[in-house]
Amino acid sequence: MDKRTLLAVAISIAILLGYQFFFAPAPTPIIDNNSASANKIDNNVINQTKEIQLTDKKEQIKKDIVTEKISNDNLDIYFDRNSGNINKVSIKNYNGKKLPLVSFKSDMENYFVLMEGFGDNYSMAVKETQNEKIVMFTSLVDKIGITKTYTIEKNSYMIKVDLKLSNNSEQTIKFDGKINIGPGFGEGFEKSSYIFEGAMLYNGEKKEEIAQDKADKPVTLKNPKWMGYTSKYYLFAAIDGNIDMATVEKYNNSALIKGVKNITLNPNSSTNTKLNLFVGPKEYDLLKSYNVGLEHSIDFGWFKFLAIPMLKFMLFIYDFTKNYGVAIIILTIVVKLLTYPLTIKSMTSMKKMQTIQPKLMEIKTKFKNDPQKMNTAMMDLYKKHGVNPMGGCLPMLIQIPIFFALYKALLISVELKGSPFIFWITDLSEKDPYYITPIIMGITMFIQQKMTPSTMDPMQQKIFLLMPVIFTFLFLSFPSGLVLYWLTNNILSIAQQYYINKKLT
Repeated sequence: MDKRTLLAVAISIAILLGYQFFFAPAPTPIIDNNSASANKIDNNVINQTKEIQLTDKKEQIKKDIVTEKISNDNLDIYFDRNSGNINKVSIKNYNGKKLPLVSFKSDMENYFVLMEGFGDNYSMAVKETQNEKIVMFTSLVDKIGITKTYTIEKNSYMIKVDLKLSNNSEQTIKFDGKINIGPGFGEGFEKSSYIFEGAMLYNGEKKEEIAQDKADKPVTLKNPKWMGYTSKYYLFAAIDGNIDMATVEKYNNSALIKGVKNITLNPNSSTNTKLNLFVGPKEYDLLKSYNVGLEHSIDFGWFKFLAIPMLKFMLFIYDFTKNYGVAIIILTIVVKLLTYPLTIKSMTSMKKMQTIQPKLMEIKTKFKNDPQKMNTAMMDLYKKHGVNPMGGCLPMLIQIPIFFALYKALLISVELKGSPFIFWITDLSEKDPYYITPIIMGITMFIQQKMTPSTMDPMQQKIFLLMPVIFTFLFLSFPSGLVLYWLTNNILSIAQQYYINKKLT
């Protein structure tokens, strides 16, 4: 990659990182949640047609949260025995790889609350079959029978939820069924300045992203297809449920997601509401398979239309190599081959520009007081030697979207999580523990600069020599899979430049 290209890429990266630093949501902190839930049915929650109160106004005694763990191959789910809600969910496995502890939880409250305001006097029953576990909670609150049923399949990240409400009175009852998620994430999540993390709402047409520390004003979205919390690699989302309105509002120093479904119960009747909870990795094909737009939780950036095909192609290569590091190298080679004509055109133009550089300097000196004659003489020189002054930059600028697309695809790819390459690189989603690859990458950038033809003056060349140092320090904390891509790209660029220099000598 020549010096003008490096400069263009550096400026583009500065714009990208600057935009994300100043305008994108900041990393989401993990907070303590210290407020208690309501212990009775609030008068604002229940609205009967005849203004008949379903409970008396005596304060119910809040029961302590007592959890029971129910597990499948991928998840540990901690249910609150008293309220029938989910206290926390830990993701423990992905593609057969054991993961560091990652838990969606709220320290003082239950993380997922179904039918907020309807007490915590439930009875619990568990039924287990060969392929699934069924957890059922039942309660009777002021003549409203409530049954919460959670079905957990053996090898799944999906929790199926069935809510049955029965009106055992002679009155029609109207109220808001409430679903809460949060606040916050929990523990074990990686923080990233370059990827959105926080509450997210999606209704099929519009997506709302609210960082925890930006929830000063409530944000609402009608008829969401799903709502939940998203991190760099993981998602907790409530899907479907025919929710009428979703709101994200401030809760202490964080944000709480609230879903509301208007419910009408006729006398001596019942109704069922089904919804699903997805708690798992943000694998593109897995999320897309649910057909509700969960894949929109993945932040592919500005060049999504390029990033997704590149990610899919990398996965295709992995099916044969069974090593994501090798897949990244092959993907880089393929991208380099596809952009080879543009690269060669750029390098050739730069080499020709270097050749006529002394004559350009003579023209600038001779006509320094007559810009019009200077421009005319320079254009004649370009024409005589077949040089396009924009030929060196334009082909490379076209490739910048490809670079950023592949950069983002590798940066957010959960497939790299826990995936080894060779020797000391045991996780391509983590930084190189010994910083060997970023240092080698910096060295290859320096070699590129020395090999690449330049039309810069000596002072500009000295300043530009700082670029390898800057990039090396920048990439020290980057995922090793991303550094591997850049290193491979540099080595291929050196080979191309060597070929061009020999050809035009």
